Amino acid sequence: MGRLATVDRLLKFGIQVPPSCVFCDSADETLDHLLFNCTITRALWTRLLNWLGIQRTIGTWQEEVNWVCTWAKRRTEKGAIISVIFAMLVATIWRERNLLRFHNGYFQVDRICREIAIHIHIKGQHNRKWQQELLVLTNP
Repeated sequence: MGRLATVDRLLKFGIQVPPSCVFCDSADETLDHLLFNCTITRALWTRLLNWLGIQRTIGTWQEEVNWVCTWAKRRTEKGAIISVIFAMLVATIWRERNLLRFHNGYFQVDRICREIAIHIHIKGQHNRKWQQELLVLTNP
């Protein structure tokens, strides 16, 4: 819905913050840049998709939302897993962005991938339908 307090929106409200992306420092932070035009977040999403056995070109934020929605509508186990991973990834990117921007945190792609993979496997332990899909997944 475009309501996240990204730097471009904060500047419109008169709040002064450094405009560059905290992940790549090569472009101004906007929603579209943060989710998935940034080389770092694009690489993270690509790595998670590869973990799922999916090779595709990553599009804009809206294209990725549409793609995930298409999978979700299929009502398959893989579609459900993709939807959960996407939601977790977006929430994690926002969390990590806030930690970097406001608390001098640090960001590691490996740590984020492991965190998401662990959550997916834990959730899969309680969901019989996911278990077959998760058997083929190794470390992201």
